[in-house]
Amino acid sequence: MSAVGEALRELETVVGTDHLITATQGVSAYAVEGQQPLAVAQPGLEAEVAGVLRVAAERNLTMLLRGGGKHLYYGAPCGPIGVVVSLARLNEVVEYDADDLTITVQAGMTLGALQRVVEAHGQMLPLDPPGPEDATIGGLVAMGLAGPLRMTYGSPRDLVLGLRVALTTGEVIKVGGRTVKNVAGYDLAKLFVGSLGTLGAITQITLRLVPAPEDRALFAVALSPARAREATAALLGSRLEIATCDVVTCRAGIPMPASLTNNPEDVIVFLGVMGAREAVVRQNRELQAAFPEGIARVDDEVWARVRDVAYPTGDGCLLRLNLPIAKTMDLMELIAARPGWSAAARAGDGIVYAVGPPDVDVLTAFRSAAEQSGGHAVLEAGPVEVKRAFPVWGATIANTDLMGELKRSFDPARGLSCGRFVA
Repeated sequence: MSAVGEALRELETVVGTDHLITATQGVSAYAVEGQQPLAVAQPGLEAEVAGVLRVAAERNLTMLLRGGGKHLYYGAPCGPIGVVVSLARLNEVVEYDADDLTITVQAGMTLGALQRVVEAHGQMLPLDPPGPEDATIGGLVAMGLAGPLRMTYGSPRDLVLGLRVALTTGEVIKVGGRTVKNVAGYDLAKLFVGSLGTLGAITQITLRLVPAPEDRALFAVALSPARAREATAALLGSRLEIATCDVVTCRAGIPMPASLTNNPEDVIVFLGVMGAREAVVRQNRELQAAFPEGIARVDDEVWARVRDVAYPTGDGCLLRLNLPIAKTMDLMELIAARPGWSAAARAGDGIVYAVGPPDVDVLTAFRSAAEQSGGHAVLEAGPVEVKRAFPVWGATIANTDLMGELKRSFDPARGLSCGRFVA
């Protein structure tokens, strides 16, 4: 039997015959950027996840961790895949303390399923990443994904209290804790949040919840770029409790009331408010007074479209620019001036998303402008040939030696993530 055959046989003993896919037709559904895995392992227990990672590392098989598979466009071009490790079967609630506003779930539980569990208790997990319907909690945490609500509630790094992580040694470690008051020692949980599955497989997550608002509303107003710059700065510094603040070019394709989109040079400012019903009514009145141009309340479908502006479609590119907040509108206007490009700014976070055709020269110009403004740019999605020509994470990256040492400590064989991350 070949070395690969022996490795697959050993993986089969870990997860069982029914949960190891090796047939060509079966594994083809798990291909990433043209890379088709040799096998797909579907462990159903934490110990099985650790066992799969150990076997793959010992047999020199590369590993790609997979949750719902909705965000695998993210990262540098994917290298050859030995085994895809699917965590979708680990999808249960482990512990839910509604009184303490904390929940512990397995990594394969979807965001939608978690929200349905906690909304029955008047609570929510304040994450609204792009493409959330089938995304798993483990995947979102591993990628550090957030959406418009980040302005108010932060990113997964702010919401994760503790993790359990399977390592390539076959061990399972626990970092952080299950309570908000757990503050002793180094906060190692943050090491794994946003690590893109390069250090280990997150199997269990403890999260901080918040009370669900009694009411929520999204308002939209069409403004010139100069007026939008002035208005967003004033609103973010006002006493109004703005939960989300997004500025989107008309070319972004979000359906809007005709009265708001007469001038294609305008941008649309979306303002989300949340809280007690009386507070939302009051803020509605104050926003109406602040915008004599006319401001409209739009429905939840539009809110979802604003969120999903940061979700790639087709063969285009999605570039994320992280900037000082004061530079957000400058870069947005630069992007909007390019034919064929649209932009969306998370105005309260200093994040701008640029969406457009696969053009390395334009991407380079946008990255240069971001760096000159004191920020940086990451190519979140694009065709493989563009990713190979345009460094996804940046041409110069700080602390690569330190990241390399961390990688070697947790994954000596460098088999995890198939080359998709920085180091």
